Amino acid sequence: MKLWIKYLIASVLGLAIGLFTPIGGPLLDTLSTVAVNMVRVMLVPLLLFSIPVAVHELHGDRKLLRTLTRTTIYSLLALLIFTLLGSGGAILFSTTRIPLGNESGSLPELPTIARLLETAFPANIFGVIASSDYLLPVLLLGLVLGLAFSSEKNAAKPVLQLSDSLSRLSWQINSFILELFPLPLVLLSAARIGSIKAIPDLTPYARLFSLLGIEVAIALIVLLPLVIFIATKGKNPLRILYALIAPAITAVFTANYYAPAGILARHLKESLGVRRRVGSVALPLAMMIGRPGTALVSASSFIIILNSYSSLGLGPNAFLWILGMVPLSVLLSTAAPAAGPAACTAFLCASYGKGFESGYLLILPIALPLQAIATFLDVLILGTVTYLTAVGEHEAMHKEVRHYI
Repeated sequence: MKLWIKYLIASVLGLAIGLFTPIGGPLLDTLSTVAVNMVRVMLVPLLLFSIPVAVHELHGDRKLLRTLTRTTIYSLLALLIFTLLGSGGAILFSTTRIPLGNESGSLPELPTIARLLETAFPANIFGVIASSDYLLPVLLLGLVLGLAFSSEKNAAKPVLQLSDSLSRLSWQINSFILELFPLPLVLLSAARIGSIKAIPDLTPYARLFSLLGIEVAIALIVLLPLVIFIATKGKNPLRILYALIAPAITAVFTANYYAPAGILARHLKESLGVRRRVGSVALPLAMMIGRPGTALVSASSFIIILNSYSSLGLGPNAFLWILGMVPLSVLLSTAAPAAGPAACTAFLCASYGKGFESGYLLILPIALPLQAIATFLDVLILGTVTYLTAVGEHEAMHKEVRHYI
């Protein structure tokens, strides 16, 4: 059975349990957290051991700089395009508003740029291993080690072989966990639908969800297929999107930016034929640069909040401010994988000021479904960026659809 079918069956079963039974409570919430931790537990070890080997091999073939540059350009373009889509959609549907109420609550704050720099360069190198919520230190350490392997080939050969062996071992452990994940996915999806059922009234948010549905449809039906078709010179884009179904399902129910990364890496390699040397470098780099799906949802949500408080609309200066600040908020959120559009919107409201500092409270009740939508798009775009980078560097081997895992 294909992996995505297992995940689909597990999620449908969990949704049915959550919809038609009163299951819930602290125990289920705890098990849900365990499920999310389980699916992402091997991400840091996998990257820590794979990146140096990949950097060494790419540097030897003189492809390292090209791979990093191509991934960076693709990621920044995706971030800009989806920020424009989210902003443009909200402006076109400017009549969409959320009724003002007496909401209260709080969200975890996004880390500051200073905090990110401190985390990226820890005083103790072993602190990198503990940086499970920020992958940039792991990426930087991997780059340094990989370049060291290339400059001191004889001395580094035993360590290189050890890193390669640990990389392959981590891959096998990660694959084993992903095969078992459908079981906890049942509980996770039941818990998620239970949390959504607990929202008192979704009616005020119907038009916002309709707007996001239209934007997601444009992304899936128009933007991503068109980009894939052009970049791959006529290849069927549905073949690539089909390979990303299992990571997309995982993204929806975990609502955690890092959780689908392990299964995404596996499908990129075993379904789409992306070689380890590119996937191990391009995927974490793309994850660090931004979250395009989160940018789309955050931009739309922020503009809808402004429209809900005022009917004056946005001027050119405000629109340019949004185009600059939304990517910044998303960049900060890459160090907070459990945070999503609500946290980014809170950052935007606080930065915008003018009495809108608490505007994010309007969307606080629907933070979970907004994050699920955003993470769903994030994963699809990350997979696309990584695959197109591999294609551009001629590091992707064609595989028939019937051979997809």
